[in-house]
Amino acid sequence: MGYVQGVVTGAALAGMAVALAAAAKPPAGKVLNVERINIRESDGTLRMVISNRDSFPGSFYHGKEIDRPDRRHPAGILFLNDEGTENGGLIWAGKTRDGKIDAGASLTFDRYENDQTIQLLQRDGGDRDLAALIISDRPAESLYEMEGGNPKLREAPQSGAPRMFIGKSMDRASVVMLQDASGVPRLMLKVDPDGKAAIEFLDAQGKVVRSLKPDG
Repeated sequence: MGYVQGVVTGAALAGMAVALAAAAKPPAGKVLNVERINIRESDGTLRMVISNRDSFPGSFYHGKEIDRPDRRHPAGILFLNDEGTENGGLIWAGKTRDGKIDAGASLTFDRYENDQTIQLLQRDGGDRDLAALIISDRPAESLYEMEGGNPKLREAPQSGAPRMFIGKSMDRASVVMLQDASGVPRLMLKVDPDGKAAIEFLDAQGKVVRSLKPDG
């Protein structure tokens, strides 16, 4: 009797241990439904925001948010540097408006405290669409300034200019376009949808001054 009781007691304790272990282990989740996720370092520095459209944030400068009402149309991901300042992002949106497609996506990488120097861009208007890699110049000057202890965007920052476009244009041409420091196109390699190809040289006003074609 004592042996049987010991076996039963031992089995009960083992079962209790298994039950306690199961209770201590959090259940495996399959679906997480949220409107926004803030990713932070251990010291609280914000490094990434994943958000739906309605909760998408503004800009950030050293951890402080700057309201950006113009950013209420996309969902996406905002990247921040080690100081909690915005330095890139991934946004996307798409819907049919008045029977017309209005969609697109953009992945950007910013210069320190300035705007994007690299952008992967896709725009879709239904009958016209664009897909491109865009490289831009940006000045060393910060886009931000402090006012009364709060950050804001500078009213007249140096904006820089696009310097290179590689992609498919809205008129369905394959294009490599090189621009000068003012953003004016100066050299263009182009293949039209019908297969016609050309190399074009442009002046400081963006006017074609010479064109090379396969037929001379």
